[in-house]
Amino acid sequence: MAIDVDKLAYRYEELRSERANWESTWRECAELFNPGRYRDDTETNAHRIPLVNPKLVNSKGILAMRSMASGMQGGMASPVRPWFRLVAKGDPQFIPDGVNAWLDRVTQVMTAVLHQSNFYNATHTLYSDIGTFGTGLLVETANEDGIYFHLVRCGEYVLDINGNDEVDTFFRRLYMTPRQILDRWENAPDLPDFIKRSRERKVMTTERYDVIHAVFPRTDFKPAKRLTVESKPFASVYYLPGGSSGHGTGKACILEEGGFDMFPAFAPRWDVSGSDVYGRSPAMDVLPDCKMLQAMTTTLRKTQHKIADPPLVADQSLRATGVKLIPGGLSFFDSTRTGTTPVAPIHQPEAAALQTVMTAIQEVEQNIDDGLYVDLFRMMLEDQRSRITATEINAKERERIVMLGPVVERLHKELFDPVIRRTFALMQEWGAMPTPPEGVDALDVDVSFESALAQAQRQVTTSNIEAGFAFIGQAAAAVPEILDIVDTDAMGRAYLDRINMPSSVIREESAVEEIREQRAQAAAQQQQMETMNQGVNQLVDATKAMENMSNTNISGQNALEALTGGLGNVL
Repeated sequence: MAIDVDKLAYRYEELRSERANWESTWRECAELFNPGRYRDDTETNAHRIPLVNPKLVNSKGILAMRSMASGMQGGMASPVRPWFRLVAKGDPQFIPDGVNAWLDRVTQVMTAVLHQSNFYNATHTLYSDIGTFGTGLLVETANEDGIYFHLVRCGEYVLDINGNDEVDTFFRRLYMTPRQILDRWENAPDLPDFIKRSRERKVMTTERYDVIHAVFPRTDFKPAKRLTVESKPFASVYYLPGGSSGHGTGKACILEEGGFDMFPAFAPRWDVSGSDVYGRSPAMDVLPDCKMLQAMTTTLRKTQHKIADPPLVADQSLRATGVKLIPGGLSFFDSTRTGTTPVAPIHQPEAAALQTVMTAIQEVEQNIDDGLYVDLFRMMLEDQRSRITATEINAKERERIVMLGPVVERLHKELFDPVIRRTFALMQEWGAMPTPPEGVDALDVDVSFESALAQAQRQVTTSNIEAGFAFIGQAAAAVPEILDIVDTDAMGRAYLDRINMPSSVIREESAVEEIREQRAQAAAQQQQMETMNQGVNQLVDATKAMENMSNTNISGQNALEALTGGLGNVL
């Protein structure tokens, strides 16, 4: 079924209307925490607005957000250390041999693919978007050159969610010149004449027009063997909206219609209230503090200026000649006048007042650091530089890391897990996947995260295993039967799983059983050899005893003859 562009445009306007109550808050947060990352999609000169806030007098919010973004990248998906691995779902005993080693190889290849793309640059900015606006939008595409991630600025997109509160729809605004439109869609059948004629001008205009990109699930999706646009479960449509110049001209028209097998975008949210589409951010929580900080800093600067350069009062006699207040300046006045001061400060704040204001500012700045978890992330970055382990991080900051637990889990669900799964599918589609083991056609793959924050979260549960093992070990010294209640194999595998031990170095259960069977056979053979040796030793000892008896003289007879003679008498 063909896409009705008028209905699509109407839905876009509805979603923009639903988003309107967030826009003023986003604008304020951008000015204080992340200048340049907010673009109002009604602004026709958005590409020309200043990238900094000229009214900003204290950059604490910007610096704190920068620290949080760096800490999130180092703690969640660091480019310099492994942060994920692929594992097979299901009971380990039913997983074919070689699958775990193959998945480790796929993990290595996928890590290289992400490094070759702009993934880490894009996600670093995405963290600051999430921390500032509570929501971010990252779109992943692929071609023969590799994978690319498009980061959409706040204000340039609208989202919608399905019945499971999952983002499955987005519209984004591309503000493009006629040259850019023609480079991509010159052969579009419905391209307006005013765009086509732009090439005929001596100088191509730099006027910009709205191009809307919409991705949404098809309600009329029907799987088909042939590769057509309608056979894709997600539609992808570029269109020019109708309206006045600068926002489309005349009737709305479709420039391109395509589709995706998987939703190509990721819209992670910091925290979500109920069924809200957009999330709340930590910057929103400390927005009042950052506003107050600007006012307090303005007061501080005025106070410092008054102390360094106070307002002055001068004797009336100096009106005619003036006063030179520059260093080394020379002024003249009538020295015969007594009881007057030629020039004196009229108001100069006390130094103690300055210290009071500075102390208050430090308290507010600390509130901002606490709200953005700056101290926690700074500690993690410093500890990683000193090669501290995740266990030590957990021991030092367990309570604060646990506070980030919901955020970590949400980012795993809404960002990293979908990124890994889509990248896995794209690698299969473009032939970048290592050859699987023989007999493995389809495999249900899961993602295990082993970043510093993920490990710290998971290792909170390892303390229970360690405490249980210590208790069983101590109790077994007095009551050995207590070992029967513990499945030590399951305990060991659970512990190794929580510390993200690579699957390739953990033996399969079949291999463990074979090793134990061989060990039992070797022990049985050893026992048999020891029994045989014991019998031989006993025979040798008996032979030596017989020889000794035959050599012993008892009343003209040896001991053996005396013994056999005695036996004869008995018989």
